Amino acid sequence: MSRRAFLALAALAAGFAPGAVTLRPDYAGLTVPPNIAPLNFDVQGVPDDATVTLSNGTETRDFGPRVRVPPAFWRRLLQAPAYTVTVRDGGRTLFCATNTVAREAIDPVLAYRLIPPSYENYQGMGLWWRDLTTFREHPLYTNLQSSPTQCVNCHAFNQGDPDTLLFHLRAENPGTLIYAGKGDPGRKRDFKGGPFFASGVYPAWHPSGDFVAFSVNDTMQVFYYANPDKVEVLDTRSDMLLYDLRADAAIPIETNPLLFDCFPAWSPDGKTLYSVAAQPPFPSIPDDKDARGAQAVNGYTNLCYNLIAREFDPGRRAFSKPRVVLNVSDSHRSVTLPRVSPDGRWLVFSLGPQGVFHVWHKASDLWILDLRERAFRPLSELNSPDSESYHAFSSNGAWMVFSSRRDDGAYTRPYIAHFDPATGRFGKPFILPQEEPAHHDRRMLSYNVPEFAKAPPSRSPRELRRLAERPAAKPAFPAKP
Repeated sequence: MSRRAFLALAALAAGFAPGAVTLRPDYAGLTVPPNIAPLNFDVQGVPDDATVTLSNGTETRDFGPRVRVPPAFWRRLLQAPAYTVTVRDGGRTLFCATNTVAREAIDPVLAYRLIPPSYENYQGMGLWWRDLTTFREHPLYTNLQSSPTQCVNCHAFNQGDPDTLLFHLRAENPGTLIYAGKGDPGRKRDFKGGPFFASGVYPAWHPSGDFVAFSVNDTMQVFYYANPDKVEVLDTRSDMLLYDLRADAAIPIETNPLLFDCFPAWSPDGKTLYSVAAQPPFPSIPDDKDARGAQAVNGYTNLCYNLIAREFDPGRRAFSKPRVVLNVSDSHRSVTLPRVSPDGRWLVFSLGPQGVFHVWHKASDLWILDLRERAFRPLSELNSPDSESYHAFSSNGAWMVFSSRRDDGAYTRPYIAHFDPATGRFGKPFILPQEEPAHHDRRMLSYNVPEFAKAPPSRSPRELRRLAERPAAKPAFPAKP
Protein backbone atom coordinates (compact mmCIF):
# COMPACT_ATOMS: atom_id res chain seq x y z
CA MET A 1 0.00 0.00 0.00
CA SER A 2 1.36 3.43 -0.91
CA ARG A 3 1.75 6.14 1.71
CA ARG A 4 -0.93 8.22 -0.03
CA ALA A 5 -3.37 5.31 0.00
CA PHE A 6 -2.65 4.71 3.69
CA LEU A 7 -3.38 8.34 4.58
CA ALA A 8 -6.61 8.20 2.59
CA LEU A 9 -7.63 5.08 4.50
CA ALA A 10 -6.79 6.75 7.81
CA ALA A 11 -9.00 9.70 6.86
CA LEU A 12 -11.81 7.28 6.01
CA ALA A 13 -11.44 5.67 9.43
CA ALA A 14 -12.18 8.92 11.22
CA GLY A 15 -15.69 9.03 9.80
CA PHE A 16 -16.51 5.37 9.35
CA ALA A 17 -19.51 4.00 11.28
CA PRO A 18 -18.67 0.40 12.28
CA GLY A 19 -22.21 -0.69 13.08
CA ALA A 20 -22.36 -4.10 14.75
CA VAL A 21 -18.70 -4.93 14.09
CA THR A 22 -16.68 -4.70 17.32
CA LEU A 23 -13.16 -5.44 18.50
CA ARG A 24 -12.78 -7.35 21.74
CA PRO A 25 -10.93 -5.89 23.58
CA ASP A 26 -11.75 -2.49 22.15
CA TYR A 27 -8.39 -1.63 20.61
CA ALA A 28 -9.60 1.01 18.14
CA GLY A 29 -9.10 4.76 18.17
CA LEU A 30 -6.24 4.58 20.67
CA THR A 31 -2.96 6.29 21.34
CA VAL A 32 -0.54 3.43 22.10
CA PRO A 33 3.01 3.30 23.47
CA PRO A 34 5.76 2.53 20.93
CA ASN A 35 7.07 -0.26 23.22
CA ILE A 36 3.84 -2.01 24.27
CA ALA A 37 3.22 -5.73 23.69
CA PRO A 38 0.99 -6.63 20.72
CA LEU A 39 -2.65 -5.60 21.09
CA ASN A 40 -4.22 -8.93 20.16
CA PHE A 41 -7.99 -8.95 19.69
CA ASP A 42 -10.96 -10.80 18.26
CA VAL A 43 -13.41 -9.27 15.78
CA GLN A 44 -17.06 -9.92 16.57
CA GLY A 45 -20.07 -9.54 14.27
CA VAL A 46 -18.27 -10.68 11.09
CA PRO A 47 -18.19 -13.91 9.05
CA ASP A 48 -15.45 -16.44 9.78
CA ASP A 49 -13.74 -15.70 6.47
CA ALA A 50 -13.57 -11.94 7.05
CA THR A 51 -10.14 -10.34 6.56
CA VAL A 52 -8.55 -8.04 9.15
CA THR A 53 -5.66 -5.91 7.88
CA LEU A 54 -3.13 -4.07 10.04
CA SER A 55 -1.13 -1.51 8.09
CA ASN A 56 1.06 1.53 8.73
CA GLY A 57 1.43 2.35 5.04
CA THR A 58 4.69 0.42 4.74
CA GLU A 59 4.10 -2.72 6.77
CA THR A 60 0.87 -4.62 6.04
CA ARG A 61 -0.42 -7.99 7.20
CA ASP A 62 -3.76 -9.79 6.90
CA PHE A 63 -5.41 -11.87 9.61
CA GLY A 64 -8.71 -13.63 10.17
CA PRO A 65 -11.18 -12.49 12.87
CA ARG A 66 -8.74 -13.83 15.51
CA VAL A 67 -5.87 -11.32 15.39
CA ARG A 68 -2.68 -12.61 17.02
CA VAL A 69 0.10 -10.30 15.94
CA PRO A 70 3.64 -11.72 15.62
CA PRO A 71 6.00 -9.65 17.84
CA ALA A 72 8.48 -8.91 15.03
CA PHE A 73 5.74 -7.54 12.74
CA TRP A 74 4.25 -5.60 15.66
CA ARG A 75 7.56 -3.84 16.35
CA ARG A 76 7.82 -2.80 12.72
CA LEU A 77 4.17 -1.66 12.72
CA LEU A 78 4.80 0.68 15.68
CA GLN A 79 7.71 2.40 13.94
CA ALA A 80 5.22 4.57 12.03
CA PRO A 81 3.19 7.46 13.57
CA ALA A 82 -0.05 5.48 13.15
CA TYR A 83 -1.55 2.25 11.88
CA THR A 84 -5.00 1.24 10.67
CA VAL A 85 -7.23 -1.69 11.53
CA THR A 86 -9.48 -2.55 8.59
CA VAL A 87 -12.09 -5.33 8.51
CA ARG A 88 -13.39 -6.51 5.13
CA ASP A 89 -15.85 -9.11 3.93
CA GLY A 90 -14.87 -9.77 0.34
CA GLY A 91 -14.61 -6.35 -1.29
CA ARG A 92 -16.82 -4.66 1.32
CA THR A 93 -15.23 -2.64 4.18
CA LEU A 94 -17.06 -3.34 7.44
CA PHE A 95 -14.86 -1.47 9.91
CA CYS A 96 -11.88 0.86 9.85
CA ALA A 97 -10.06 2.60 12.68
CA THR A 98 -6.73 4.34 13.22
CA ASN A 99 -4.44 3.95 16.24
CA THR A 100 -1.83 6.64 16.84
CA VAL A 101 1.62 5.60 18.05
CA ALA A 102 2.91 7.97 20.73
CA ARG A 103 6.46 9.24 20.79
CA GLU A 104 6.71 8.62 24.55
CA ALA A 105 7.49 5.10 25.75
CA ILE A 106 5.68 3.54 28.66
CA ASP A 107 7.54 2.24 31.72
CA PRO A 108 8.27 -1.39 30.85
CA VAL A 109 7.07 -2.92 34.13
CA LEU A 110 3.66 -2.99 35.83
CA ALA A 111 3.47 -4.43 39.35
CA TYR A 112 0.20 -5.45 41.01
CA ARG A 113 -1.35 -7.70 43.60
CA LEU A 114 -3.55 -10.54 42.34
CA ILE A 115 -6.35 -11.40 44.75
CA PRO A 116 -9.22 -13.88 44.54
CA PRO A 117 -12.89 -12.90 44.93
CA SER A 118 -12.83 -13.38 48.68
CA TYR A 119 -13.13 -11.02 51.62
CA GLU A 120 -11.49 -13.12 54.34
CA ASN A 121 -9.32 -15.79 52.70
CA TYR A 122 -5.68 -14.85 51.94
CA GLN A 123 -4.68 -18.13 50.29
CA GLY A 124 -2.87 -17.70 46.99
CA MET A 125 -2.34 -13.94 47.40
CA GLY A 126 0.78 -12.29 46.08
CA LEU A 127 2.59 -9.53 44.23
CA TRP A 128 3.40 -9.98 40.55
CA TRP A 129 5.03 -7.92 37.85
CA ARG A 130 4.36 -7.87 34.16
CA ASP A 131 6.78 -7.03 31.35
CA LEU A 132 4.67 -4.58 29.33
CA THR A 133 6.83 -5.03 26.24
CA THR A 134 5.97 -8.74 26.17
CA PHE A 135 3.32 -10.97 27.75
CA ARG A 136 5.60 -12.39 30.43
CA GLU A 137 4.36 -12.25 34.03
CA HIS A 138 6.61 -12.98 37.01
CA PRO A 139 6.05 -13.48 40.76
CA LEU A 140 7.60 -10.88 43.05
CA TYR A 141 6.42 -12.35 46.35
CA THR A 142 3.48 -14.66 47.10
CA ASN A 143 2.31 -16.06 50.40
CA LEU A 144 2.61 -19.57 48.98
CA GLN A 145 6.37 -19.06 49.36
CA SER A 146 5.99 -18.71 53.11
CA SER A 147 2.48 -19.04 54.57
CA PRO A 148 -0.89 -19.17 52.79
CA THR A 149 -2.50 -17.37 55.75
CA GLN A 150 -0.28 -14.31 55.29
CA CYS A 151 -1.78 -11.16 53.75
CA VAL A 152 0.48 -9.38 51.23
CA ASN A 153 -0.36 -5.80 50.27
CA CYS A 154 0.45 -2.12 49.71
CA HIS A 155 3.56 -2.35 47.53
CA ALA A 156 5.19 0.91 46.46
CA PHE A 157 8.21 2.00 44.40
CA ASN A 158 9.89 5.38 44.70
CA GLN A 159 9.19 7.16 41.39
CA GLY A 160 9.33 3.88 39.51
CA ASP A 161 12.72 2.83 40.89
CA PRO A 162 12.56 -0.99 41.13
CA ASP A 163 15.39 -1.03 43.72
CA THR A 164 13.44 1.20 46.12
CA LEU A 165 10.57 -1.00 47.20
CA LEU A 166 8.35 -1.69 50.16
CA PHE A 167 5.32 -3.84 50.92
CA HIS A 168 3.43 -5.11 53.96
CA LEU A 169 2.88 -8.57 55.39
CA ARG A 170 -0.05 -8.99 57.78
CA ALA A 171 -1.62 -11.72 59.89
CA GLU A 172 1.18 -14.29 60.25
CA ASN A 173 4.71 -12.94 60.92
CA PRO A 174 3.67 -9.37 60.05
CA GLY A 175 5.83 -6.40 59.17
CA THR A 176 6.81 -3.96 56.44
CA LEU A 177 9.64 -5.01 54.10
CA ILE A 178 11.67 -1.97 53.00
CA TYR A 179 14.50 -1.75 50.47
CA ALA A 180 16.03 1.73 50.26
CA GLY A 181 17.90 1.34 46.98
CA LYS A 182 20.36 -0.71 45.00
CA GLY A 183 22.58 -2.80 47.27
CA ASP A 184 20.46 -2.20 50.38
CA PRO A 185 20.03 -5.50 52.29
CA GLY A 186 16.53 -4.49 53.36
CA ARG A 187 14.79 -4.23 56.71
CA LYS A 188 11.52 -5.39 58.23
CA ARG A 189 9.71 -3.01 60.55
CA ASP A 190 6.62 -2.93 62.74
CA PHE A 191 5.46 0.64 63.37
CA LYS A 192 2.88 -0.18 66.03
CA GLY A 193 4.02 1.35 69.28
CA GLY A 194 4.78 4.71 70.83
CA PRO A 195 2.08 7.12 69.64
CA PHE A 196 0.76 4.76 66.97
CA PHE A 197 -2.17 2.41 67.58
CA ALA A 198 -1.28 0.28 64.51
CA SER A 199 1.50 -0.24 62.02
CA GLY A 200 1.86 1.77 58.82
CA VAL A 201 -0.70 1.12 56.08
CA TYR A 202 -0.88 3.25 52.90
CA PRO A 203 2.63 4.43 51.92
CA ALA A 204 4.22 7.21 49.89
CA TRP A 205 7.97 7.43 49.26
CA HIS A 206 9.53 10.87 49.56
CA PRO A 207 11.34 11.62 46.27
CA SER A 208 14.68 11.78 48.12
CA GLY A 209 14.25 8.19 49.27
CA ASP A 210 15.06 9.27 52.84
CA PHE A 211 11.48 9.18 54.13
CA VAL A 212 8.21 7.30 53.76
CA ALA A 213 4.86 8.74 54.81
CA PHE A 214 2.33 6.18 56.03
CA SER A 215 -1.24 6.41 57.13
CA VAL A 216 -2.11 4.44 60.26
CA ASN A 217 -5.57 2.92 59.93
CA ASP A 218 -7.99 0.80 61.91
CA THR A 219 -10.45 -0.51 59.31
CA MET A 220 -13.38 -2.89 59.20
CA GLN A 221 -15.66 -4.42 56.56
CA VAL A 222 -19.45 -4.43 56.52
CA PHE A 223 -21.58 -6.17 53.93
CA TYR A 224 -24.70 -4.75 52.35
CA TYR A 225 -27.96 -6.67 52.53
CA ALA A 226 -29.33 -5.17 49.28
CA ASN A 227 -27.15 -2.70 47.43
CA PRO A 228 -25.30 -2.58 44.09
CA ASP A 229 -22.13 -2.05 46.17
CA LYS A 230 -21.23 -5.33 47.84
CA VAL A 231 -18.98 -4.14 50.66
CA GLU A 232 -18.23 -0.97 52.59
CA VAL A 233 -14.74 -0.71 54.09
CA LEU A 234 -14.84 1.68 57.02
CA ASP A 235 -12.07 3.70 58.59
CA THR A 236 -12.79 3.68 62.33
CA ARG A 237 -9.74 5.86 63.10
CA SER A 238 -6.61 6.94 61.27
CA ASP A 239 -3.42 8.95 61.74
CA MET A 240 -0.25 9.72 59.77
CA LEU A 241 3.41 8.93 60.46
CA LEU A 242 6.74 9.80 58.84
CA TYR A 243 9.41 7.10 58.74
CA ASP A 244 12.99 8.43 58.57
CA LEU A 245 15.01 5.63 56.99
CA ARG A 246 18.41 7.06 57.93
CA ALA A 247 17.50 7.48 61.60
CA ASP A 248 15.24 4.39 61.65
CA ALA A 249 12.64 6.51 63.43
CA ALA A 250 8.84 6.87 63.14
CA ILE A 251 7.59 10.39 63.85
CA PRO A 252 3.97 11.53 64.14
CA ILE A 253 2.60 13.69 61.34
CA GLU A 254 -0.93 13.71 62.72
CA THR A 255 -2.35 12.07 65.85
CA ASN A 256 -5.54 14.09 66.22
CA PRO A 257 -8.22 11.45 66.96
CA LEU A 258 -10.88 13.68 65.40
CA LEU A 259 -9.09 14.04 62.07
CA PHE A 260 -9.17 10.91 59.94
CA ASP A 261 -6.14 11.27 57.66
CA CYS A 262 -5.31 8.82 54.89
CA PHE A 263 -3.62 8.06 51.52
CA PRO A 264 -0.51 10.28 51.50
CA ALA A 265 1.07 11.45 48.22
CA TRP A 266 4.16 13.67 47.80
CA SER A 267 4.64 16.43 45.26
CA PRO A 268 7.54 15.63 42.88
CA ASP A 269 9.80 18.20 44.57
CA GLY A 270 9.13 16.64 47.99
CA LYS A 271 8.06 19.96 49.51
CA THR A 272 4.35 19.14 49.89
CA LEU A 273 2.55 16.13 51.29
CA TYR A 274 -1.02 15.69 50.03
CA SER A 275 -3.53 13.42 51.72
CA VAL A 276 -7.27 13.15 52.31
CA ALA A 277 -8.87 14.01 55.64
CA ALA A 278 -12.29 13.92 57.26
CA GLN A 279 -13.84 15.26 60.42
CA PRO A 280 -15.75 12.24 61.79
CA PRO A 281 -19.44 12.86 62.48
CA PHE A 282 -19.15 11.90 66.18
CA PRO A 283 -17.71 13.70 69.21
CA SER A 284 -15.09 11.16 70.32
CA ILE A 285 -13.36 7.90 69.37
CA PRO A 286 -14.07 5.03 71.79
CA ASP A 287 -11.18 2.90 73.02
CA ASP A 288 -13.26 -0.25 72.69
CA LYS A 289 -12.99 -1.81 69.22
CA ASP A 290 -16.62 -2.98 69.09
CA ALA A 291 -17.85 0.45 70.12
CA ARG A 292 -15.70 2.08 67.44
CA GLY A 293 -17.10 -0.32 64.87
CA ALA A 294 -20.71 0.36 65.85
CA GLN A 295 -20.08 4.10 65.73
CA ALA A 296 -18.46 3.83 62.29
CA VAL A 297 -21.39 1.82 60.91
CA ASN A 298 -23.91 4.32 62.20
CA GLY A 299 -22.08 7.32 60.76
CA TYR A 300 -20.35 6.03 57.64
CA THR A 301 -22.59 7.82 55.13
CA ASN A 302 -21.53 11.15 56.68
CA LEU A 303 -17.79 10.44 56.65
CA CYS A 304 -16.55 12.46 53.67
CA TYR A 305 -12.92 13.31 52.96
CA ASN A 306 -11.41 16.50 51.54
CA LEU A 307 -8.06 16.92 49.81
CA ILE A 308 -5.52 18.57 52.11
CA ALA A 309 -1.82 19.48 51.97
CA ARG A 310 1.04 20.07 54.40
CA GLU A 311 4.37 21.76 53.63
CA PHE A 312 7.41 19.70 54.64
CA ASP A 313 10.78 20.74 56.11
CA PRO A 314 13.09 17.70 55.70
CA GLY A 315 15.85 19.16 57.87
CA ARG A 316 13.54 19.45 60.87
CA ARG A 317 11.31 16.53 59.83
CA ALA A 318 8.42 18.90 60.44
CA PHE A 319 5.15 19.74 58.68
CA SER A 320 2.97 22.82 58.53
CA LYS A 321 -0.61 22.68 59.69
CA PRO A 322 -2.88 21.08 57.08
CA ARG A 323 -4.63 23.32 54.58
CA VAL A 324 -7.67 22.36 52.54
CA VAL A 325 -6.90 22.16 48.82
CA LEU A 326 -10.28 20.88 47.67
CA ASN A 327 -13.44 20.87 49.78
CA VAL A 328 -16.04 18.37 48.54
CA SER A 329 -17.49 17.23 51.86
CA ASP A 330 -19.87 20.22 51.90
CA SER A 331 -21.54 18.67 48.84
CA HIS A 332 -21.52 15.25 50.53
CA ARG A 333 -18.79 13.82 48.31
CA SER A 334 -15.50 12.24 49.26
CA VAL A 335 -11.97 12.39 47.78
CA THR A 336 -9.44 9.59 47.92
CA LEU A 337 -6.19 8.40 46.28
CA PRO A 338 -4.51 11.69 45.31
CA ARG A 339 -1.68 11.22 42.78
CA VAL A 340 0.46 14.09 41.43
CA SER A 341 1.84 14.08 37.88
CA PRO A 342 5.65 14.05 37.55
CA ASP A 343 5.67 17.68 36.37
CA GLY A 344 3.83 18.72 39.55
CA ARG A 345 0.96 20.44 37.77
CA TRP A 346 -1.84 17.87 37.81
CA LEU A 347 -3.41 15.88 40.61
CA VAL A 348 -5.72 12.97 39.79
CA PHE A 349 -8.06 11.66 42.47
CA SER A 350 -11.04 9.39 42.89
CA LEU A 351 -14.36 10.91 43.89
CA GLY A 352 -17.18 8.92 45.43
CA PRO A 353 -20.18 9.17 47.73
CA GLN A 354 -18.42 8.64 51.10
CA GLY A 355 -15.37 7.08 52.70
CA VAL A 356 -11.99 6.41 51.09
CA PHE A 357 -12.26 2.85 49.73
CA HIS A 358 -13.84 3.72 46.40
CA VAL A 359 -12.93 0.46 44.67
CA TRP A 360 -16.18 -0.85 46.19
CA HIS A 361 -18.28 2.11 45.02
CA LYS A 362 -19.86 1.85 41.58
CA ALA A 363 -20.35 5.63 41.66
CA SER A 364 -16.60 6.21 41.99
CA ASP A 365 -15.02 8.23 39.15
CA LEU A 366 -11.62 9.74 38.44
CA TRP A 367 -11.22 13.53 38.48
CA ILE A 368 -8.30 15.82 37.71
CA LEU A 369 -7.23 19.02 39.47
CA ASP A 370 -5.01 21.62 37.82
CA LEU A 371 -2.80 22.69 40.75
CA ARG A 372 -1.73 25.82 38.88
CA GLU A 373 -5.15 27.08 37.79
CA ARG A 374 -7.13 25.45 40.67
CA ALA A 375 -9.71 24.09 38.21
CA PHE A 376 -10.95 20.51 38.38
CA ARG A 377 -13.17 18.29 36.25
CA PRO A 378 -14.31 14.68 35.91
CA LEU A 379 -12.19 12.54 33.60
CA SER A 380 -15.08 11.70 31.30
CA GLU A 381 -12.63 10.28 28.76
CA LEU A 382 -11.69 7.56 31.29
CA ASN A 383 -14.76 6.97 33.45
CA SER A 384 -17.42 4.28 33.04
CA PRO A 385 -20.73 3.43 34.77
CA ASP A 386 -18.77 1.21 37.20
CA SER A 387 -15.95 1.81 39.66
CA GLU A 388 -12.74 3.59 38.67
CA SER A 389 -10.25 3.75 41.49
CA TYR A 390 -6.53 3.21 42.02
CA HIS A 391 -4.35 5.04 39.49
CA ALA A 392 -0.67 5.84 38.92
CA PHE A 393 1.37 7.96 36.51
CA SER A 394 4.31 6.60 34.54
CA SER A 395 7.72 8.07 35.39
CA ASN A 396 7.69 10.31 32.27
CA GLY A 397 4.13 11.50 32.93
CA ALA A 398 2.88 10.42 29.50
CA TRP A 399 0.81 7.43 30.67
CA MET A 400 -1.52 6.52 33.48
CA VAL A 401 -2.76 3.13 34.63
CA PHE A 402 -5.98 2.91 36.59
CA SER A 403 -8.25 0.24 38.05
CA SER A 404 -11.70 -0.32 36.58
CA ARG A 405 -14.61 -2.74 37.00
CA ARG A 406 -16.27 -1.69 33.75
CA ASP A 407 -16.08 -5.15 32.17
CA ASP A 408 -18.25 -7.19 34.53
CA GLY A 409 -18.71 -5.17 37.74
CA ALA A 410 -16.89 -7.80 39.79
CA TYR A 411 -13.20 -7.92 38.89
CA THR A 412 -10.81 -4.98 38.94
CA ARG A 413 -8.62 -4.84 35.83
CA PRO A 414 -5.88 -2.40 34.76
CA TYR A 415 -6.53 0.11 31.99
CA ILE A 416 -3.88 2.31 30.38
CA ALA A 417 -4.32 5.75 28.82
CA HIS A 418 -2.05 8.32 27.19
CA PHE A 419 -1.78 11.69 28.98
CA ASP A 420 -1.01 15.11 27.53
CA PRO A 421 0.49 17.21 30.37
CA ALA A 422 0.05 20.40 28.32
CA THR A 423 -3.74 20.09 28.29
CA GLY A 424 -4.54 17.67 31.12
CA ARG A 425 -6.41 15.41 28.68
CA PHE A 426 -6.24 11.64 28.36
CA GLY A 427 -6.61 9.45 25.33
CA LYS A 428 -9.03 6.55 25.09
CA PRO A 429 -8.15 3.88 27.70
CA PHE A 430 -7.36 0.28 26.80
CA ILE A 431 -7.12 -2.84 28.92
CA LEU A 432 -3.74 -4.43 29.68
CA PRO A 433 -2.93 -6.47 26.55
CA GLN A 434 -2.72 -10.26 26.82
CA GLU A 435 -1.45 -12.88 24.39
CA GLU A 436 -4.91 -14.49 24.46
CA PRO A 437 -7.55 -11.72 24.51
CA ALA A 438 -10.01 -13.84 26.53
CA HIS A 439 -7.44 -14.15 29.33
CA HIS A 440 -9.09 -11.40 31.37
CA ASP A 441 -12.50 -13.10 31.10
CA ARG A 442 -11.07 -16.39 32.35
CA ARG A 443 -8.83 -15.10 35.13
CA MET A 444 -10.91 -15.07 38.30
CA LEU A 445 -8.58 -12.62 40.05
CA SER A 446 -8.59 -8.87 40.57
CA TYR A 447 -5.58 -6.68 39.79
CA ASN A 448 -4.97 -4.54 42.86
CA VAL A 449 -2.77 -1.41 43.17
CA PRO A 450 -1.15 -1.28 39.69
CA GLU A 451 2.18 0.56 39.87
CA PHE A 452 4.72 1.31 37.14
CA ALA A 453 8.44 0.56 37.42
CA LYS A 454 11.25 1.61 35.12
CA ALA A 455 12.91 -1.82 35.12
CA PRO A 456 12.29 -5.32 36.49
CA PRO A 457 12.60 -5.63 40.29
CA SER A 458 16.14 -6.58 41.21
CA ARG A 459 15.17 -8.67 44.27
CA SER A 460 14.32 -12.29 43.65
CA PRO A 461 11.35 -14.02 45.32
CA ARG A 462 13.88 -16.08 47.30
CA GLU A 463 15.61 -12.95 48.63
CA LEU A 464 12.27 -11.42 49.61
CA ARG A 465 11.26 -14.63 51.35
CA ARG A 466 14.43 -14.61 53.48
CA LEU A 467 13.64 -11.11 54.73
CA ALA A 468 9.93 -11.89 55.11
CA GLU A 469 10.68 -14.80 57.45
CA ARG A 470 12.66 -12.61 59.84
CA PRO A 471 10.83 -11.03 62.80
CA ALA A 472 10.01 -7.34 62.40
CA ALA A 473 11.99 -4.84 64.49
CA LYS A 474 10.60 -1.65 65.99
CA PRO A 475 11.89 1.76 64.87
CA ALA A 476 12.64 4.52 67.34
CA PHE A 477 9.64 6.64 68.36
CA PRO A 478 10.91 10.19 68.97
CA ALA A 479 8.51 12.94 69.92
CA LYS A 480 6.87 15.05 67.24
CA PRO A 481 9.04 18.13 66.39
